[in-house]
Amino acid sequence: MEYNINRPWESLDPWQKEYIETPAEIDCFLLNGRQTGKTTGMAIKSVELCVKHFKEGENVLIASITEKQGFIMLARALAYASEKYPKWIKKGRDKPTMHKISFTNGTNIYCYAAGETGEGLRGLTIKKLMVDEGSRMSREFFIAVLPMLSVIHGSMDIGSTPCGKEGFFYECSKDEHFKKFYVSAEDCPRHSKEFLENQKKQMSRLEY
Repeated sequence: MEYNINRPWESLDPWQKEYIETPAEIDCFLLNGRQTGKTTGMAIKSVELCVKHFKEGENVLIASITEKQGFIMLARALAYASEKYPKWIKKGRDKPTMHKISFTNGTNIYCYAAGETGEGLRGLTIKKLMVDEGSRMSREFFIAVLPMLSVIHGSMDIGSTPCGKEGFFYECSKDEHFKKFYVSAEDCPRHSKEFLENQKKQMSRLEY
C-alpha cells in the first residue's frame, strides 16, 4: 500500500509491526535514523496498550525533552485512536488535551516535557514510560522518573536518534534485558537513494 503521511498505520514497516506487538512488560530500545517511523510506532503502541492491554489506573507517559516533541507523538496517538477506536476516547470534560488522552476503560496517555531533570514529573504512577529522544536527556531525568514504574511493575520504551557513546541512553544499548530495534535511514523505504547520496556528499560520516 502507498504511504499516506496522514495515516501511516496503513503501511507500517515490518520492524514497526514487530515493535508495536512486543508485549507491554518488555523494555524496548529503539535507535533510529531521522524520519524512519520511531515516533509513529511509539504513538500507535501507546494507544494499543491502553485500549487492549491495560486496565483502569494503568497509564502511559510520553516524555520528551521539549513540549513540542511530546505533542507530536501525542497528536499522532490521538489521530490513530480517533480512526481506530473513536468510541474509546472520552468526551466532554475529559476530552483530549495537549497533555492527556483519556479512554473509557480508565486508562490514560499523558504527555509532558522532561526538562533538565524531570523533577516536575514526580508523583505519577506509570505502566509504560515512552521516552522520545532519550539520548538528549540527563541522567537526573531517569533518576526522577524510573521509580514511577516500580509499584505496578511498569516498563520503559526508550527511543532516539544517536548522540554519542555516553549517557543513560547509550548504556541502555549495552543492557541485555532490552529488546533492541536498530533502524537507519537507509533501512527506511520512504527515503530516496538520491536524497541519501546527496546528504552523504554534504555531511561528514558522523553527521550522516
